[in-house]
Amino acid sequence: MATPHACAALVDVFPDLLRARRALVGALSTPAVATLAVVHQRGSMRISEVAEHLSLDLSTVSRQVAHLRQKGFLDSSPDPDDGRSQRLTVSAEGTGELRRTRRDLVDKLVERLSDWPDQEVGDLTRLLDRLATTATATATGGGCARTGPAATSPDTTTHTREKQLQGNA
Repeated sequence: MATPHACAALVDVFPDLLRARRALVGALSTPAVATLAVVHQRGSMRISEVAEHLSLDLSTVSRQVAHLRQKGFLDSSPDPDDGRSQRLTVSAEGTGELRRTRRDLVDKLVERLSDWPDQEVGDLTRLLDRLATTATATATGGGCARTGPAATSPDTTTHTREKQLQGNA
């Protein structure tokens, strides 16, 4: 059973993990990558749905969407159910950007983890996946599919795609 001491040590690592993620993502900001990835994974969405899914403020997501539209990574069209709202979709350029971002992430991790055995990388992957699944299931009352760029990009691994399908079943 997890003890308060062990969980406190884990909490102390969270800021470092967030900094590492930001350092690895590169050119696009972390919220922009997350926004693009969730629209790619879920399909046509309203800005409010993206904000809700990412647990971010609507104004934050609106800024990211404006930035992504300006770069040509997101398209928008009138919502057929509510003419005042817009539906977002990922453009071909956005899909390409997700692919590039994922390739860059993988390349950076290969370089930075070059002295890690694949077994340790696999162990870390399984443990982080378990942590994410447990934390989101507890917080939301059910499972929640991952939304990071590696989990939702067009070039996901077979393992990641199987996890996505299980999460959406």
